[in-house]
Amino acid sequence: MQRHIIVTGIPASGKSTVGRAVAAALGLPMLDKDEILEAMFNSQGIGNVEWRTQLSRAADATLQERALGLESTVVASWWRHPSSQVDSGTPVEWLASLPGVVIEIHCVCSPQMATERFLSRKRHEGHLDRLKTYDDVLVGFQQHAALGPLGIGQLVIVNTERSVELETLLDQIDFLSKFVL
Repeated sequence: MQRHIIVTGIPASGKSTVGRAVAAALGLPMLDKDEILEAMFNSQGIGNVEWRTQLSRAADATLQERALGLESTVVASWWRHPSSQVDSGTPVEWLASLPGVVIEIHCVCSPQMATERFLSRKRHEGHLDRLKTYDDVLVGFQQHAALGPLGIGQLVIVNTERSVELETLLDQIDFLSKFVL
C-alpha cells in the first residue's frame, strides 16, 4: 500500500520527533527538510539571510524530489500554508501528486510553548536563529498557528504539549490508511 504521511505544525511543535517515531514504528523512510538543509549548510557554507533562503528553496526541491521518488514515506517540514500571506516554508502544491493515501499529522501546541522550545533548542548555526527575538517568533507562530492544518489528505491532530501516545496515533494512521481521497 502506498501511503505518505505529511507532518505539519508550527516550528518547534514536535514535527520531527513525531515523524521519526511514526517512521520507525511503520518501517517507512523519514524525510526531514531540516536535515537536508543542514547538510547543504555543511557542504555549501553558512551565509546571510538571502543565502539561507536560497539554500532553503534548494532543500525544498530536494525534499520534493525524494518524496515523489518513494512509494511511501513520512515527510516533516515547516510548510507554506495555502492561506498564508507569508512567503516562507516548503511549498505544498506538489503534495497532491503523491500516489496512494496521504495522511496529514498536524502537531498542535501553543505558540508560547513552541516559542520557548524554538529559542531554547540548539539548531545548526546556518538557520540564523540567533537573529530572531522572542516577540518576533511569538507573533509569527501565533499567526501561523491560527491557520490550522494544511488540509491535505486524511487528518490526524496530535497535541504535542504532552507526550504523544504513539500506539493511539498508529491506530489512527492504520484506520485512515484504508481510505484514498
